[in-house]
Amino acid sequence: MEDMDQFDAVFGSDPDLAYNNQTIDHILRNRRSLENELFFDRLLKALGINQASKLYPPRSNQDLRSLHERIVTSASPDHHKQSLIYYILKDVPARTHSAESFASNGFLPTKYQIFIDGIWCLDRLMFERALEYLTEPTLTPTFPEEILYTLCQHAPDNNPTLPLAYYHTICPTITSNMVLDVFFNTMCCASVTEAFYFSRSHGQLIHHQLFEKLVNFVHADTAGEIRAGRGVEMISLPFDETEEEWFEKYLVEGKGRSLFGAKDTVMMRKIATGRSHEAMDFGANMSGRKVNGMNWESLKDALQQSSGQKAASRSTITS
Repeated sequence: MEDMDQFDAVFGSDPDLAYNNQTIDHILRNRRSLENELFFDRLLKALGINQASKLYPPRSNQDLRSLHERIVTSASPDHHKQSLIYYILKDVPARTHSAESFASNGFLPTKYQIFIDGIWCLDRLMFERALEYLTEPTLTPTFPEEILYTLCQHAPDNNPTLPLAYYHTICPTITSNMVLDVFFNTMCCASVTEAFYFSRSHGQLIHHQLFEKLVNFVHADTAGEIRAGRGVEMISLPFDETEEEWFEKYLVEGKGRSLFGAKDTVMMRKIATGRSHEAMDFGANMSGRKVNGMNWESLKDALQQSSGQKAASRSTITS
């Protein structure tokens, strides 16, 4: 087994071994991109090692030796120490020792190696590759909320696929309001319907808050086919009585009343759910307004005609 306590046994005796300037600059840029905290920083904190940003990345051979010393003298289990050394070895030029040989010779459990590979990829902003490692079934989720937040905030082109794939695979419990807010917004972007059912999976207070966020999201989106499609999807959702009340109150009396098309959405919801008489009453003061490009007066006449035809049809059947 590698004697990980001995620097030369792990990194070799070359006094010039150190991170090159390109690697250092790359790590510093990535730390700034990740809101000034790498996942390696979190791992150091977990070992009780503070001031991670001053220790990593090491600027010289002596700095590398100091970082190694801080890790091996910590009071953490050997597998945790080996994991951090394995991470560092992935950074340095492979000369006498490689990260893979260290893991093999030091008997680092495979699940620790896979986890560190995933964390290392996250810190290098290689999100798709990181997801392959971090969704490995044998892993015990570590930093799940932080990983979910990172995938939501930093996935390329705001692609919701990666955070949703991580969430549905790991099923983390979200306790942070900040993470919940960011993840729910990501879910709204992916699917209004999925976001709606996700809101229902919480207690009433959070359910109510998320429901209003969903309604706001649909209305706050830029105009166009995407906004129209999300609006149609939302007014077709199977609200229960409480959600129906939340929906109308938010858009008519609440914070959502100033959103573009708020009253139009309420009226269209009434029409979509077969409450045409309520829609006509609600739209009494909307003369001259347009709803989805149609003048309200024309729409009202069409609703009245439809209601009249239905009444006549019922009368014929019962006579």
